[in-house]
Order: sequence, then C-alpha cells, then structure tokens
Amino acid sequence: MINQSESAFRKILTDVSNGNKVSPRGQLVLEIENYNYTLPPRVKFCNFEARKLNEDYIKREFLWYLRGIPDDHEITNHATMWQSLINDDNEINSNYGQYIFKPNEIRGLSQFDAVVKLLGTDKDSRRASMVILSRYHTIDLDSKDVPCTYALNFRIRDNKLKMTVHMRSQDGIFGMGNDAPCFSLIHEMVYVSVRDLYYPDLEMGEYHHFADSFHVYERHFTMLNSIVSGSNYVDIDCPQIKDVKEVEFLKSWIHSIDYGFTEHYLFRGRYNNLEADSFIKNLVKDQLSNYEFSSWLLTFKGKQK
Repeated sequence: MINQSESAFRKILTDVSNGNKVSPRGQLVLEIENYNYTLPPRVKFCNFEARKLNEDYIKREFLWYLRGIPDDHEITNHATMWQSLINDDNEINSNYGQYIFKPNEIRGLSQFDAVVKLLGTDKDSRRASMVILSRYHTIDLDSKDVPCTYALNFRIRDNKLKMTVHMRSQDGIFGMGNDAPCFSLIHEMVYVSVRDLYYPDLEMGEYHHFADSFHVYERHFTMLNSIVSGSNYVDIDCPQIKDVKEVEFLKSWIHSIDYGFTEHYLFRGRYNNLEADSFIKNLVKDQLSNYEFSSWLLTFKGKQK
C-alpha cells in the first residue's frame, strides 16, 4: 500500500520530470515555473532508494537553524557547498534561523514568537508571516548567497494550523529533500506552541509550498528517472514534538549539549565560565529523557551525543 509520503513526493518529482529545459547560470535544469504542491501533516521525508536522504545532515541543518547565528560555519563540516556561500562579511545569508528565531533588536521579539502571539490574539489572522528574503539581499549584487525563500505564512482555518512557504527557487532533489523536513519542523513548533498556549483542540494542518522556479539539475536526471519509474520509498521515523516546553527547549537549552552557550544569541556573554557551562550541560542532558524528539535530533548514526 502506497503511503502519503511516497505518493506526495513521487507526484512532485514526476511533475518536474515533464518540465522545460533551461540553463540559468549555464547549468541545464528541468524546470516548472510557478509550481505548487501540498504535503499532508507531518509528511516531510522525500526518501527513495535512488535518492537516500542523509538523515544526520537534516538534523545538523535544523540544529544550525535553531542556533540562528549568521557567522556560524559549523554546517560546512557536513556539506562543503556552504563554504562557497560565505560572504565577505563572514556570514551565511541562508541560515534561516537568524530571521526566524533571533529576537528583533528593537522590539526584543523573534518572528517565531511574534507569529505565535499574533495567532493567539487573532485566530483568523492573515499577518502571521516570517519574512526571510529582503531588499538588502537582492540589492547586494556581490553577495555569494541570496536566500531562496521569501517567507513562511501561518493561518488557522477549519481549526487547523496551516503553513504556506513561498520560494523564488527550489531544487527538487537536494533542496526539497532538506527543506521539507526543516520547514515542516518549524510548522510543528508553531503548531505545538499555539495549541498549548491558546487553543487546546487545534489540529495540525497541511503544508502548502509555492516555488517560482521548481527544478532538477542535469546531474540528477538519472536519479529523477529512477524515482519516477518506481524506486522504492523508504520510511524515516521521526517522533513528534511533545509540548510547548520542548519547543522552548529546542529554541534555547538544546544548544548547550553540542556547542555551549558562548555564541548562541540568547546566552552570549552569560555562560563563558567553563565550570558553569559544564554544570548546565549536565542539567540539560537530564532533561532529554523527557523529550523524544529532541533526543532523536541529537542522535547521529546510532550514537547519542
């Protein structure tokens, strides 16, 4: 029996296999313009035998987003392509966490927290957006890294929290394979927060995605054909986020286990004593037993860190 994940992702890749050939920046791609797709709640892994996801990398990228530090280069240890996207100011624009989780310097509220508060104040709001791509990115012609994502918007309709992601460009193989899990997890974090803080009977809704250019590169044409022709789908088990306390844990304390607090935006300058940092790390590790998802997120290649 075909499950929801297999059906959704095979259809998406079948669609793009019938796209038009164009060559932006001299790279041949199959492209569909103004493409949209919908993923059911918690469907997030485009994992086929012909295109096996790197589950460890997905976890690393999401943790990188959660830290939200523009000049954090740790991700280059897990995907060398990020090295070429480091700008002259030593920052990587496509670390989406800096736009989503970092508090605004003037109001002291992150876009994530603002969205949760706005939906709690106005259940039918259309303003619950997290904006990523800005005019500052597009006018910097020398930038090595222009974010592919415009914004994430959240709405409550039919008592379900729905999310829409708008992108100027998305690669259907490596891009979607990593984007879908990370965006879906942000969706789940917002959902759990709004449910626990405001509407206990709220349900998880669909994830809608729009891409101005949805494409697959020539180097992946053989892989694409294998998936379209019936390559087996492989399930990935991912626990659900438990409650709003775990959301807060993900936004803050989880970072101490791998990276310490020295550079995290919430704790910069507050925990630079090695003895205090070690004490806090041990306390945080004790909390992990309460959070199945967080434990999964920090487990790599069968070994928990």
